[in-house]
Amino acid sequence: MSTLRDEVMINGMRLRNRIALPPLTTNYGGPKGMVTDKIIRFYERRSMDVGLVIVEATAVRSDGRLVPDSLGLWDDGQIPGMARLADSIKKQGAAAVVQISHAGACCVPSDGEMQGATPSGFAFNPDIAPIIMSPSQIDQMVADFVGAADRAAKAGFDGVEIHGAHFYLISQFLSPLTNQRDDRYGGDARGRATFALEVVRTVREKLGKDYPILFRLNAVEKVEGGQTLEDALTVSRLLADAGVDALDVSLIAQSSWKEVGGRQFLAASSALSKKQQAGANVALAAAVKEAAGLPVIAVGKLGEENIAEEAVRETPVDVVAIGRQMIADPDTVGKIFSGKESEIARCDECMTCFATIGRGNPVGCKVNKNLPE
Repeated sequence: MSTLRDEVMINGMRLRNRIALPPLTTNYGGPKGMVTDKIIRFYERRSMDVGLVIVEATAVRSDGRLVPDSLGLWDDGQIPGMARLADSIKKQGAAAVVQISHAGACCVPSDGEMQGATPSGFAFNPDIAPIIMSPSQIDQMVADFVGAADRAAKAGFDGVEIHGAHFYLISQFLSPLTNQRDDRYGGDARGRATFALEVVRTVREKLGKDYPILFRLNAVEKVEGGQTLEDALTVSRLLADAGVDALDVSLIAQSSWKEVGGRQFLAASSALSKKQQAGANVALAAAVKEAAGLPVIAVGKLGEENIAEEAVRETPVDVVAIGRQMIADPDTVGKIFSGKESEIARCDECMTCFATIGRGNPVGCKVNKNLPE
């Protein structure tokens, strides 16, 4: 019977326990994608007890940042800072993985040929004009992901996670809502996965068979016309065949449409609302594991020991990720393991963290006034 304290192996990468810090956007980087002392403190503090740390979405190009001060791996000059970050995590005993991403039409305004890159011109931001990527631009983007993954390995990260969720660029290709192409990059779930598979295969070729590659995908998209679980199961099998070692299973938990200047824009979030049940995503992650035959990471209000323990004991889920709760109290996992759960400063799900990031500010928290620590 599995417990939270069990070790996990992912293609030779040892996790000392089954708890992960998921990629949490902090906006603590520098304007040129550089590592800062603040971001070091944030991750170092939260690496002390977890088995795995997945560093937040790190841009593969300067025109693909999620927030103004996203980390970057688009330039060799960013390697030393990222090496410092990876080392600070590993010194605390956690495995260090970095998520690489391009935000596509969800990017912040910047200069660059791929600002607003999309498969089919779907807009998410009134300040970003979407562009429909040409085949040559797709080829270039694949090369950019490979370059970022190579820099991550050179910086000493134990693995990379390719971001294919939350309606960022790869997710936009995977979703039938945002991908209406009629070439080989569109069509059914298999066709829409072509870009993602090209990224995975070329990263695998570059880094070799022994380097851990994770992939984050949406199990479902709770918006009309979005990706279904059946789509995700098809994609997960293809990703396994392409060389992915583990799947980080997220979702679009809630969405709404907003109107700006007479145009409709989709506002989507991966965060479960207050009314949604803790652990609601575990069954989705378990279904993905059964389909793909790979280790899976589950997310979604798993910061209570009984909920997290039940996920690994009663289902085939391999790792549980604790996100917002670790912003509120970075000692959450240590308190769980030492029998001091009653002392945890609880996240009250106020969404201050999302709101501050949404305004382009560093992440804030109503409970934790000491951020970035």
